[in-house]
This record gives sequence, structure tokens and C-alpha cells, in this order.
Amino acid sequence: MRLVLLALVSFTMVAIAWQCPACGGENDGSFCVDCYLPQPPGGMVYVPATTVEVNGVMVDVSPFFLDEQPVTYRDFIPWLNGSGFGVNEMGIIITGGGDETMQFLAFTPFIGDQGGGITVPSQCLENPVASITWSGAQSFLSDTGKRLPTLAEIEAAASHGLIDVWDSYETMQAFAGQMQSSMGEMLGTLNAQAMFAGYSSANERIMWELTGTVFDGNPTATAVSIDVSYITLFKALSEPLVSSTSRDMGYFNVIFRGAIEVP
Repeated sequence: MRLVLLALVSFTMVAIAWQCPACGGENDGSFCVDCYLPQPPGGMVYVPATTVEVNGVMVDVSPFFLDEQPVTYRDFIPWLNGSGFGVNEMGIIITGGGDETMQFLAFTPFIGDQGGGITVPSQCLENPVASITWSGAQSFLSDTGKRLPTLAEIEAAASHGLIDVWDSYETMQAFAGQMQSSMGEMLGTLNAQAMFAGYSSANERIMWELTGTVFDGNPTATAVSIDVSYITLFKALSEPLVSSTSRDMGYFNVIFRGAIEVP
């Protein structure tokens, strides 16, 4: 007869303390004990209730969480390759100009072929993912439990200094050589500098950010209708700018980030 000794090992979960961004209280649980705010998800910042002026009208914005940084290629590519998209679906997501020869990738950092996955040069991985259509951005964010911020929300975040700007010329330098090489004679002598010939100021080179709001629509609402054609873009300058883009087109100077409503 053999005596078997069982050793019981207890594991103690050590909670990480965090300071509530709403009231300043110190906490070690998932909710603030003073104001009941949920702990902000990783990589997201808390934007408090704010009143902002949008198109000359004062708008109330409820508190929400916002991605501290735009979605990067490192974030996006595993989702893109793991979703089972074919060439046509890739074109719906990247630039909106899909075709069987995948020429829609030519003016982007994306590299791929019909039989393999999509990637980008390693020096691009931490840059904000660009050239993604509004529908593609919404699909990615929905799968991560987020959505695009409304125009009012991104205005509110900018008013609190929470939106960093990105220079599209600088980010494009990371793949300009690849683009020239892949395009060959089609690109000719065109280079990244020439592509920005019409951008006379640094502010014009700042990337736009996608919002979930219909252009000229309710700034506090997220577009849900498939009939929506144009979506609002936002540029966080000292005097913020608003423009529009087709929901079906993605451009090299348009990036995006996710938002979550505070429960």
C-alpha cells in the first residue's frame, strides 16, 4: 500500500491598484469604490462628460472611453488575416478599390498576394493603420467590442488634449521605397515628396480621423443605415477641422481609433 501525499498550492491573485480618472480615488477592484466608474480598458483613456461646440451648436457629450492611440498595423493585420477574407472582401476593407490583381494595395504599406496573407514592412507596424474604409474600420472595432467615436466625442477628446496628431508625410516615408519598387513603371518618377506637392503647410499633412457620424448629420449619433454615403472626418488642430469621405473608400491619410460608452 502506497501513501500518496497531495500538496495543495494556493495562488493569490494580486490586484493592480489604479487611480480613478473621474474622482481620483485609489482602487484595486474593477470599479471605483467612490464613484463606481469601471476601470478603463487597457490602452484606453477616460473622457469625462463635456459640452463642446460642433458646427456652432453646443452639444452635451456623455463620458466614454477612447483608444489612447489610433489602431496600428500591428493591431489590424492579425484580424485581417484571421477573418477568412478573400480578395474581394480585402478590397472592401482596404481602399475600397478591390480587384483580382490586388492593385488596390499599390499605394498602401500592405503587401500580399492572392494565395497568402497580408503584411506590411516591419518599420510600419507601429504606425496608425491607414487606407481602411469606414466599413472596414467599423468591422474591426466591432469585433473588439468597440465602435468609431462620434464627431461630438472626438471633439470632446480633442478639447481635453487627448488626440495626438500624425504627419502623413512622415508615416509614408516608412513605405515609400516599397511603393516605388512595387509600382515600377506605373509609378514612374513619382515619389512620396511629389505626392505631397499640394500640401503647402504642415497642418495640411496632418492625418484625418474617421468618426462614426454621418456628414452633416447629428454629431452625437453613430451612422447605422447602409444607405449612408458620406462619413465625417476630423482633424485635431488648434482650430479643429471637419471634412467628409465616402464610406466605401479608404485613403493613406485617414486613420481611426475605437470608443466605448461608459456603462
